[in-house]
Amino acid sequence: MEKKKLIILLVGIFFLALILRIGFISTLDNTVDVWGDWWDELGWKLATGQGYWVNNPYFSDGPVYYSWRPPGFPLFLAGVYKLFGHSFLAAKICLAIVSSITCLLLFFLGRILLDNRSAILTSLLYVFYPPGIFWTGYLVPVTLEIFFALLTVYLCFLAEKKQDSLLFFISGFVLGFGVLTRSLFLVFIPAIFIWLTVICNVKFALKNTVYMLLSCFIVMTPWILRNYHIHKTILLTSTEGGIVCYIANNEKSLYQDSGYWDPTGRYDEPVIKAIKGLSEVETDRYFYRAAFNFIKNNPHVYFRLVADRFVRFWRISPHTFSGPGENYKSYHVKVAILTNLPIFILAGLGFIFSLRKWREYLLIYLLIIFLSIPVILFFKTVIRYREPLMPFLIIMAVFGIRCFIPEKNK
Repeated sequence: MEKKKLIILLVGIFFLALILRIGFISTLDNTVDVWGDWWDELGWKLATGQGYWVNNPYFSDGPVYYSWRPPGFPLFLAGVYKLFGHSFLAAKICLAIVSSITCLLLFFLGRILLDNRSAILTSLLYVFYPPGIFWTGYLVPVTLEIFFALLTVYLCFLAEKKQDSLLFFISGFVLGFGVLTRSLFLVFIPAIFIWLTVICNVKFALKNTVYMLLSCFIVMTPWILRNYHIHKTILLTSTEGGIVCYIANNEKSLYQDSGYWDPTGRYDEPVIKAIKGLSEVETDRYFYRAAFNFIKNNPHVYFRLVADRFVRFWRISPHTFSGPGENYKSYHVKVAILTNLPIFILAGLGFIFSLRKWREYLLIYLLIIFLSIPVILFFKTVIRYREPLMPFLIIMAVFGIRCFIPEKNK
């Protein structure tokens, strides 16, 4: 394809994606933030110079929390609010722009892993992918997580292809912002090291993984130093991990429709009484200890919880009660089934067929494993946690489609 035609096509893809996303946003009430969950509050506080803190999430009269959420998404919101004021609509339109750029990233990654035509199809599929549109309408980090994950992977593939250590260093910067948006993205480092070791060699892998770690921590250093100044201890990301781990791993979680049981606000519960007077970091560590003690002492219950979380993570439609602000409607569920079922089937075929070229796709395999297993094993699991993986599944689905096309027509 001629370069000029390709540029016109990509511009068209970007604006088609943007129109669809803004069109969806226009159907919502953009005068309220139905999601909550502290994101907007933290973004506005940063934008207006009030600092980065929330009221104690456990006790109304307790000390404020300074590291309750990782700062990546609030910083994004703060930038929007600085430019446009406290406008939820402006924030959502900016998310729509980020998601539209993600469609283009899928093209460039697809061109490396597949071919030009398949890359265009991959990009177009994400243009119309309903959750990719849906999450731009809510002030939640999902859209930003997907963008940082995909950009990191694209830069890594490009860096390996060109054997360019500078590109690995740059990808580490992107990963640093990704980790500050979703703490779990730290697992990219071991996944990339294993990938480079297998397809190149240990020396190359070690050198470039160190470059990535260095630039990643350059990005994270201000946050780490700030946390050390406040808490007098090393804290890489946030203090929400302990409670998210505990609510998924306790004796009551197995019997909840949601798959987890949250003691927050239940002041008569022993675990809530136990954290009274503890600092923010001590509380986080207490909940981690409580969760792992439960796992150690109740292995059979734990394995049932893990099995339940596996199903929840990979289910093709969301639970109706888990929607933002209100329950998902029946049409949300139907759209999810009609979308995810063919993607999963084709991606499964793509994985099988791609094993003939497993080295080319090893990083994709590793990231799907490394990003899903920790959630399934240890944390509260909802379907949106899977979204950063879906662009990679779409790539594999397109690979599956290609396998049914005669070679001369590909």
